[in-house]
Amino acid sequence: MMSEQSAFFRSVELSDVTLRVRDLARVAGFYREEVGLSVVGETSERVALAALAVDGKAPLIVLERVAEAKERLPGTAGLFHTAFLFPGRAALGRVARRLIEREVAFGTGDHGVSEALYLDDPEGNGVELYADRAVSEWPPAGADGQVTMYTEAVDVRALLAAEAGGREGAREGAMGAGVRIGHLHLCVAGLAEAEGFFAGVLGFPVRQRSYPGALFLGRDGYHHHFGANVWRSRSPAVAGALGLARFTVNFAEKAELARVIAAAEAAGRVVRRDKSGATLRTTDGIELVVRGAAG
Repeated sequence: MMSEQSAFFRSVELSDVTLRVRDLARVAGFYREEVGLSVVGETSERVALAALAVDGKAPLIVLERVAEAKERLPGTAGLFHTAFLFPGRAALGRVARRLIEREVAFGTGDHGVSEALYLDDPEGNGVELYADRAVSEWPPAGADGQVTMYTEAVDVRALLAAEAGGREGAREGAMGAGVRIGHLHLCVAGLAEAEGFFAGVLGFPVRQRSYPGALFLGRDGYHHHFGANVWRSRSPAVAGALGLARFTVNFAEKAELARVIAAAEAAGRVVRRDKSGATLRTTDGIELVVRGAAG
């Protein structure tokens, strides 16, 4: 039987979030030690990391050393955070305990549908580590049918207690087991334009639009696979800057992949096509690859 979490990703999966970095070893160390991912491919200029026991599947994060890349300018579109979804509260508590023991500073956010920890990687790329609540525990939907989300502080003591209660069967070093990219949150120049692309072209319905300055979009009944905000951005992304280079959206159904590519072509968003899919560009100049389901 499909788990509740897996059901949220039955038609789509996010992968290959590719970041341009200067200090490859330091940033790779962060995703390995703090997030708990495993290196699945490595050269002197590129490191790919994934969750444990995912042989043959696409990596979650890819780091590319680009020594000459310019800093991302303030106010420009790009990454707000990559959100790593852990399989349960005990797993998230294990990460919280590790961060505390290593004296890594983090913020928190209880969003009703989920509990999250927030921090930055060594080059300032935003990271969210979170676990979803069961749908039966989500706040009631609004009158318009949209998902209800809010931001309050996480009860970290309770989270650590959940970790302690879930230790049986957990093995040392298995922090990243079962982790996937739950959502990608982007800084955009305009919400209407972002909605036109992510809803109109990619086919992710708006799940909540009442949060000031932000949109949340998702399929399969999920609270969101994509977030978009204008909290600190008003201009398109700068090509080749440090930070987000591209990401991949893997569609389970060939017919849906074909529909997305056709819609992107009609909107003038296709950069190039190949046998497995296509590379698109958002209204903010951010590249993404669309292809068939990973691994």
